Amino acid sequence: MLDQETLELTLLEIASQSGEPMDRHTLFTVRNDLRNALAAKERHRLRMTAPTYQWKKPVATRR
Repeated sequence: MLDQETLELTLLEIASQSGEPMDRHTLFTVRNDLRNALAAKERHRLRMTAPTYQWKKPVATRR
């Protein structure tokens, strides 16, 4: 799997080849969008690999 830095550099290269102006806002947007996408991917992976939930009826306490 590719790391964040490689993906970031690739996206910036694609943007520069397509004529996007490389200002601070573009760099900020690329970094944040990539960070958010990778975090969402990791959360999804954790949800999919979590064990299935099995509800158990609570034991009644004696009074």
